Amino acid sequence: MKSLGIVLLALLLAGCDRPRETQLHLDASRQLQRNIDTSPLRASCEHIARGREWLTARSVQQLEKHHCQNVLRSASETNFLNTAIYTQTMPVVCGSIQGRSFTGTTLTRRFIYSYDEKALVIRPETEQDKSRFEDRKALEQLQNDFQNQWAKYCR
Repeated sequence: MKSLGIVLLALLLAGCDRPRETQLHLDASRQLQRNIDTSPLRASCEHIARGREWLTARSVQQLEKHHCQNVLRSASETNFLNTAIYTQTMPVVCGSIQGRSFTGTTLTRRFIYSYDEKALVIRPETEQDKSRFEDRKALEQLQNDFQNQWAKYCR
């Protein structure tokens, strides 16, 4: 009877080291907010827009000249379209987000969030989506890398 109790306790505790779905979604959301809000290009676009919601035609031209139509304006105005949690090798959240750019266009991006690595990767759609660590790679190569990661972890 004592050994049965130990086995049952071990079975109950076996899943406790894994994060819950709510925790995974919260962590992915926080990391997404951090990625959007700390984007270097976002700061320069914010400087041009000067925090205004309504922009003049000249302001829009300036924003487009600096490729701000490809930059998410605000993490708080960016929403999850869909998400799914996969745990084959490690817990990951895969999905897509949608938000507004500085010029008012709607941007949709796919993402992968790794709980173990505490890292979120947004699929690059334009040259402006590349991080400072990815400058040496071509956009097509980064997109292929993302697609390979998606195929590996999000199925």
